Amino acid sequence: MTPSLPKISVVIPCFNYARYVGQAIESALAQAHPDTEVVVVNDGSTDGSLAVIERYAQRVVVIDQVNQGSIAAYNRGFSESSGDVVIFLDADDLLEPGALAAVAAAWTPACAKLQYDLKIIDAEGRDTGRRFCNFANGYGTAEARSAFLRTGTYRWPVTTGNAYSRWFLEPMFPLRIEHGPDGHLNTVAPVYGDVKVLPQVLGAYRVHGANMWSSDGSDHSRLPFRIHTRQREVAFMQLHAQQRGVFLPAGNVLDRELPFLNYRLMALKLGLAYTGQEHDSPWSLVRRAWSLIVSEPMSLKHRVGHLGWFGVLALAPRQAVPALLHVRFNRSELLQSLRRSVGLAPVRT
Repeated sequence: MTPSLPKISVVIPCFNYARYVGQAIESALAQAHPDTEVVVVNDGSTDGSLAVIERYAQRVVVIDQVNQGSIAAYNRGFSESSGDVVIFLDADDLLEPGALAAVAAAWTPACAKLQYDLKIIDAEGRDTGRRFCNFANGYGTAEARSAFLRTGTYRWPVTTGNAYSRWFLEPMFPLRIEHGPDGHLNTVAPVYGDVKVLPQVLGAYRVHGANMWSSDGSDHSRLPFRIHTRQREVAFMQLHAQQRGVFLPAGNVLDRELPFLNYRLMALKLGLAYTGQEHDSPWSLVRRAWSLIVSEPMSLKHRVGHLGWFGVLALAPRQAVPALLHVRFNRSELLQSLRRSVGLAPVRT
């Protein structure tokens, strides 16, 4: 007997994304999966988002609430959904054609969540050539599980790149956290069940003026907040592991997570204070990062790039660091803009 395909709910929280939310809704409605539900939560937008959302009122569940923040929008959207599988689609992101069919075909009852690659697009929807997380480079389901058992962490994409089982989400909701719903859910998922990896692009993550790393210093100043949020996410996971009797490896989980080492090194080089910095120095962070880079599965190109980045950042004088970070986090956008200006095709990075 062929098992029935799961019902999939796509929950779209929206705050002031009138420019993009219609595209997000269209990408969900265009899916060929036969049992799909789309729930859109307007969290008190003031830019006309509700008018855009209401154009689809005959085809989606529309929820309009006073502004309460992203966590409240997640909680309301989940409570109004009914799918066996739930995807939280950011209002400025997109699902690729066939995404839900691919998720449904790969789904198993033991999945706490399934994750997949995202292509990174610019404000106009153009493909920058970048992929997040580049799962095609030798990082699959077995590697994710092995990494979690060995280190207490694993590689995961941002919100749009994850499909969660309802049985996993039910004990998590309503979320009682301040920030980072995707970080909390992704970090704790392996404590509850399987994390399945599909090495294909099933969504698009949009980088634009409201969410990209900027050169004006505003994002730089948020590094301590990002570090603190990640520390809280790991503490959340450790609490759930303790409650469920799940063994975690000894030591600091976040010394074994490359992005977190990167955040800490950037903060140190910028002179920004963060919790736990008394245990860090630039070269201690570089040594830990290099150890991870040479041992984790990734392409030679990315391995060399990461090794070089940590070395250059550690050696850079403080006054050069803001410009260095701007190039680092906007490199593909800068490169693609340059290539378009001279009539060349975009390049994938």
